[in-house]
Amino acid sequence: MLSPGELRYSRATLSWFERHPLGSQFMKKQIIFALLLLIPCSGVIAQKQNESAKPKCTLGLDQSPELRGFRMGLTQAEVLAKLPGVTIEKPDKFGMSRLRLSIIDPKPSIKTAPTRDKAVQPDALGTLADGSAFILDGSRFPTLKGTRKIQMRFIDGRLSYLQVVYSDDVKFDSIDQLIDTISAKLKLPGEWRTPEFSDSDHQKEFRCEGFVITADVLGDPNDLEAGPELIVQDVAAWNAMSKRQNEITEKAKQEEDQKRKAFKP
Repeated sequence: MLSPGELRYSRATLSWFERHPLGSQFMKKQIIFALLLLIPCSGVIAQKQNESAKPKCTLGLDQSPELRGFRMGLTQAEVLAKLPGVTIEKPDKFGMSRLRLSIIDPKPSIKTAPTRDKAVQPDALGTLADGSAFILDGSRFPTLKGTRKIQMRFIDGRLSYLQVVYSDDVKFDSIDQLIDTISAKLKLPGEWRTPEFSDSDHQKEFRCEGFVITADVLGDPNDLEAGPELIVQDVAAWNAMSKRQNEITEKAKQEEDQKRKAFKP
């Protein structure tokens, strides 16, 4: 059904034809067909303009949400103070270091003597992409209860990426049901939208000036006990690191070019 604005547009077009009769019926049909094609486009353009007109979130990095005691901008020392027994690798050449935590809730029946008294153990399944990887006994870290996995990225020594995968103890029927709960709990003012270049119906994001938070109702598909996940990122830090990566890569390329030019057979 056409909107009131589209109806007015159509009536004005037909009125113009009544005042300016065309000699060619073929031309008339072609122009009407083209105008009808433009009507849906005008609705899409109006919708985009309305979205752009909506107030944007102006919260800065210092107002980013806290997830299980962690928020954007924390130093490595501040994070490690909350996780005794955990260590973080040295940063790479781009200034980034990584940490992955797998949280388990071992049953008394499967505890063994070597692991019973260890709250933190190295994760043998960790990869280079994970950086430092550890398995945590969830009973020793009460603030992490209800989580399955936590991944962190530090840029220049500060927390710039935080992913929290929760357990499936609490069920959410849709992404909208999840973000309604998140918005209320974290007091996030504004609208969640589907991420750009994505048509996913289980993921939405909330963008502010200082950070972006992404919610996914499906979570980790490789973990049968995983529930929804949240990701918070420091926009400025990632933009700065991306620029640094490009500069370092370009410099290395130029140095290789110089070496090739100076090569003597």
